[in-house]
Amino acid sequence: MILSVKELTVRHRNQQQSRPAVRDVSFNVTAGSFVGIIGESGAGKTSLGLSLIGLHDPARVDVAGTVNYRGKNVLALSEKERCAIRGTGIGMIFQDATGALDPAMRIIDQVAESIRIHKGADRTESRRLALHNLAEVGVTGGMLSAAPYPYQLSGGLCQRAMIASAFSCEPEILIADEPTSSLDVTTQSQIIGLLNARRLTMGMAIILISHDLALVSSLADEIIVLHEGEAVEQGECAQVLAKPQHEYTARLIAAWKYGSRAGGAAVASA
Repeated sequence: MILSVKELTVRHRNQQQSRPAVRDVSFNVTAGSFVGIIGESGAGKTSLGLSLIGLHDPARVDVAGTVNYRGKNVLALSEKERCAIRGTGIGMIFQDATGALDPAMRIIDQVAESIRIHKGADRTESRRLALHNLAEVGVTGGMLSAAPYPYQLSGGLCQRAMIASAFSCEPEILIADEPTSSLDVTTQSQIIGLLNARRLTMGMAIILISHDLALVSSLADEIIVLHEGEAVEQGECAQVLAKPQHEYTARLIAAWKYGSRAGGAAVASA
C-alpha cells in the first residue's frame, strides 16, 4: 500500500453550508492499481483530489483526517515537504489546464522545468524529455513553434500539455481530474491508452476522477461513488456495477445504461 486515506473531511470556509465538501472518506491505493472516483458535479470529487496532494489554501479550506503517503501524513507536512512529494511521488492532471498553466511561460519551458525540479535533469536533457513527452500526447515541436504559449493553444492542446507534464515526472500515483473532458473522442482514447500503459509498464497507480461512469467502469479496479461529499458506496468496480447497494449508485448506473441504449439507437437510425 502506498497511499492510505482515513476519514478525510474537507470544508470550505467561505461557503455557508451545513455539510462539508468531503465527509469522512477513507480508501487505500496500492502500486499499479486504478481507482475511479465517480459522482455528479458538486459531489466533492475535485476537493478530494486536491486534498490528497495538499493543494487547498489553508486560509480558505479546512482539511481533517489523514492522507498517508509512504508512511507520511501529507496533511501534517510543511509546504516544502509537500513539494518534495509532488511530481515524482504524487502527480496531478488538473481539470482546468488553461488555468493551471502559466500564460506568460512557454509550454516547453513549463514541462522542462517540472523535469528539472523533480527529476534533477540538466537543461538540455529536461528539454529533450519535455519534447518527447509532449509529442507522445500529440503536441508536436511544430505546434509549439507556431504557438509556444498556453493562451495561443486550444483548451484541448493545453490539456495534453498538462498530461505530458504529469507523465514526465513519472509519479508513483497520478491523480487525473477529468483528464479527457476537453478532448475529442479520438484523442480521449489515445490519452486513456497512455494512462493505462504507464500503469501497466511502470506500476503507476492512477486515481481517475470523473463523472463519466462508462469511462471509469472500463478502467478501474476499484470504484468510489461520491454523493454530496460522502462515499456512499465503494468496492471492486465490477461488483459495485453488478450489485449496487445504494440508491444513488443504482440511479447512476441506470442513467448510464439508458444513455448507452439511446446513443446506440441514434447511431443505428442515422
